[in-house]
Amino acid sequence: MDWRCGGGVGRDNPGMDKSKARLVLRTCILALFGLIVLCIGLAVLSDKLLPTELAEWHQRNAGDDFGFADVFGLLFWGVGLLLFLVSMIGLFFYQRWAAWLMLAVLLVFSLQVIFSPSVEPGLLTFVGSWSDVVTGLVLGLAFFTDALEA
Repeated sequence: MDWRCGGGVGRDNPGMDKSKARLVLRTCILALFGLIVLCIGLAVLSDKLLPTELAEWHQRNAGDDFGFADVFGLLFWGVGLLLFLVSMIGLFFYQRWAAWLMLAVLLVFSLQVIFSPSVEPGLLTFVGSWSDVVTGLVLGLAFFTDALEA
């Protein structure tokens, strides 16, 4: 009975064997992809889902002119989303580097939220919260189970 909590080498692991962990990991990745697509769709419609006063405030703060900061922001989010999707694909094929990439992207984006106010509809916050939960499950499975071991 050589097993340890935290995803080390497990011969007689009573929690979850490698094939179950891999199945759950892939299921969580597919669910996360669906939640991301739903979040992006809701973000596009977010002005229509906000109360009138908040939608007007959001449009006033967004401004009409498209400047360097807007281009930089779009590039930042685009590269981050691309790297996150690459990490999801890597995790789908059980690559350890993908777990580290996902963690790094999440850390950078978590810090980015500090620097700007955000106004979003409750539905988008709800779906985003579930996305956070599923992302935590993916990272937990990647780092603390045998799912990524050869």
